Amino acid sequence: MRNLAKKRLNENLKQSVKYLTLVFNDFFILALIFLFGALMFWYAQAMKTMPSNLVFYKPLIAVILWLPLLVGRLVTLIQEADMQFLFTQDENMGQYLRPMFNYSLVVPCILEILLAGIIFPFATIKAGYNAAQYVLIVISMLLIKYGMLEVEQKNLYFGSHVSHLATSIIALVVAFLCIYMPLIGFVFTVLWTVFMEPGFNKKPKIFDWRYAVESEKARKDRIYSIFSMFTDVAEKQVTIKRRKYLDFLLPKSLVKENPNLFLYRRSLLRNPEYLNLFVRMTIFAILISWIVQDTWWALGLSALVIFLTVYQLLPMASEFDSNIMYRVYPIVTEKRSKDLIKVLNLALILQWFLISVFWLIVLPINFNLLIAVAVLFIFTMMTNYGYLPYKVNNKNIR
Repeated sequence: MRNLAKKRLNENLKQSVKYLTLVFNDFFILALIFLFGALMFWYAQAMKTMPSNLVFYKPLIAVILWLPLLVGRLVTLIQEADMQFLFTQDENMGQYLRPMFNYSLVVPCILEILLAGIIFPFATIKAGYNAAQYVLIVISMLLIKYGMLEVEQKNLYFGSHVSHLATSIIALVVAFLCIYMPLIGFVFTVLWTVFMEPGFNKKPKIFDWRYAVESEKARKDRIYSIFSMFTDVAEKQVTIKRRKYLDFLLPKSLVKENPNLFLYRRSLLRNPEYLNLFVRMTIFAILISWIVQDTWWALGLSALVIFLTVYQLLPMASEFDSNIMYRVYPIVTEKRSKDLIKVLNLALILQWFLISVFWLIVLPINFNLLIAVAVLFIFTMMTNYGYLPYKVNNKNIR
């Protein structure tokens, strides 16, 4: 069973690396560099003027260090066929799950340590912790994640089921205990980890294969949803459905639409890959504008986000090429590129409008802000009528 687990982990790692190379493309890496640089610049400037030992500093540190614990569910890689071929291996599933458990710890622990390193100056200088206390808190957080994964592992057996929401709330409470009483919190997390160890309770249990298969499917679907924001994921099942609350964005009269406009508009609003991409990129632009709190930084980063939105919506150009009904019906395709540009133009104007409204709410209203709004609009139009037609024509769409 251990060899089977290692083989599946190797295959899963190869698949993840394949998609990660597509996710962390040149444009996304550039966006991350700008965002991280802006965040660190704001952080350094804020540390100079921030007062010390305010009452909300410690709860803020608890929440920040708790957030990475929500990342990374237990990886099992259990397949539906295992219910038939491995159902007699209940007593050996501990051997199978041990490498999976260790693998599941890697990403959340790396994120926890990185985030803890970033807020170390704030915790020691402004919140009043010494280095030893802070290290103890970070170790406690890692033990909390270890305990959360142990709870998930126990859930795979009959007779034990704790929801992820309940586990996350318990983890937050323990995180607050560690923040206010580091030594007591550390002892508590050690005891919790030991108690949750599978060897602590020797009572034999029956493996819940159905639950294990469904939970692994849900975990994979969440991972594929992240990958699908940047590239096509063959393993992900896409469900296209009508969203009535977005129908106001569609023209009420079908006379104003030709078939390509009809298809592209509904594809953008009803295909979760395109709609989620548009929503998340817009939220991303809003968040970085709120973080940097500077008009020109917000302008540059938001312009980059709009460009990345266009770049990642380009697959819409050939979405219907493999649809046999699209080929059978007498649909005129000569002006298809113009129809796509028209649809994306409306989407980008909406994105520009939402970003600009948020700027007016959170940034100081002055002449520079109005110039930034106008420049962002000009950049949006240049991207849509300059870059987009060039890329669409390269895809041989007419």
